[in-house]
Amino acid sequence: MDQDVVRSSSDRICGHMNRDHNDAVEHLVMYYAQLSRLPKWSCMETIDRNGICIRYRPRWRSSTNEDLAELPVVTIQFTPPLIDTTDARKRLIELSEMSQAANRRRMDMSSEQNLCDRWNVEVLLTGMDAVIMHPITLGTVLTLAFTLFCSAQELWSLVMTLNFATQFHACNGFAQHGVLVMLWVCMIVYTAKLISWTSHRWRNAAPIPKNSFWSICGWAWRFARQRPLPRLDSHTWSQETVVITGGARGLGAEVALQLADKGAQVITLDVVSANVKHKNLIAYHCDVSKQDKVQSVSRDILAKHRPPTILINNAAIRNGRPLLALSQEDIARLLHTNLMAHFWTLKEFLPGMVQSKRGHIVTISSMMGETGVAQMLDYVASKHGLVGLHSSLRHELDAIYHTPFVRTTLVTTGHLKETSLFSGIAYNQLARFLAPTVSIARVSDALVLALESQESCTIVLPWYAAWTPVLRIMPTFVTDAIQCMLGANHSMSTIVET
Repeated sequence: MDQDVVRSSSDRICGHMNRDHNDAVEHLVMYYAQLSRLPKWSCMETIDRNGICIRYRPRWRSSTNEDLAELPVVTIQFTPPLIDTTDARKRLIELSEMSQAANRRRMDMSSEQNLCDRWNVEVLLTGMDAVIMHPITLGTVLTLAFTLFCSAQELWSLVMTLNFATQFHACNGFAQHGVLVMLWVCMIVYTAKLISWTSHRWRNAAPIPKNSFWSICGWAWRFARQRPLPRLDSHTWSQETVVITGGARGLGAEVALQLADKGAQVITLDVVSANVKHKNLIAYHCDVSKQDKVQSVSRDILAKHRPPTILINNAAIRNGRPLLALSQEDIARLLHTNLMAHFWTLKEFLPGMVQSKRGHIVTISSMMGETGVAQMLDYVASKHGLVGLHSSLRHELDAIYHTPFVRTTLVTTGHLKETSLFSGIAYNQLARFLAPTVSIARVSDALVLALESQESCTIVLPWYAAWTPVLRIMPTFVTDAIQCMLGANHSMSTIVET
């Protein structure tokens, strides 16, 4: 390719990125694997088929009027080499988008957090849970509980009356009364955790035998002591084939990379090029919103690879505009990508799991699947549909197909801070304290653990996502007040279009 032609085309490329990102080229944030810091792209020196030479302004040099000749020069090699000007334009845009995403992640991790980020409700609840579940705390609570049970009169007074003034006199002092209150709190937490543990065990237990009383007793013993399916190890992970929709970036890319590191064969379906590369990762270009595309790619996958044993439906888009500002095409595209794509992939890959009587279906939903907010009607409707799909699929696998070991996991999250889906949302201080963001690494770790354990579960992060269903039974003036204080109905006004 003629170097002069490519150099002359670089101005058009820069102009395209300038219009798309609404920012001058000299202020674009640029990051690549060869650069150890976070440079700002000041100007493009040369570009040819083998690489691009740029001058950049390091973080410690903030002046915008300095001589460009004094700025460092960095050369980034193109692998494979460029083919033509169209390929150059496409490669630079992809490189810019990938670079800005990498920079945002680094700046989020390295930038100093404010008080609401360091001490929010999620952090406080996590610390409280660690204290309550500490062996010393548990032993102390059990000792106090045993002491109370040894005193029938005091126990009866504590259970039958909630008049703390009376309890104050009965306990002979404020300190004793505080101990009783803390004891009640701890017992409530332990009871809730016991119920949660029992529910989780029941969901993942083997079917109850109906032969005899002793077989039922054996099942009960295994229910309490053993897991029906063993944990996946380095050997068994290599026998797993994972299909992830929307696996080119964000949460999907993080999960894909973790599973590939464990040895699984990972296949991603996305309309954009993958941001991650791995020897165990295979990327397919596929628009999952179109059923014919999903059918074509799935047949190719089944012909060339092992039948998928894990399906992670992660692909999602958003519009972020009021209903009357949306076209029919916008609504249809979102619903087909966020909701209908789950049906298309299940129709293609679930039969193999039912036949082998094992597998794992993961549905990536959102807290929006349990509540509602303005300017996101189509997105909220799609996520509500996913919650119903997950619940009904679990019952169908158990009652109709008799395949309890085809596991199902629902992932419900709040705002993921490293993804571009909702980048640009402005939070007030109260919202940052009560509803903090959650990192994709934390969600990915929890999901990979569920897959490794071969257990159905519901992953809810952060803390407030678990309480969003409660909003449905609250009075409307309470929910309206919460929405108003958090600024939820106007949060999309500052969204960054991608």
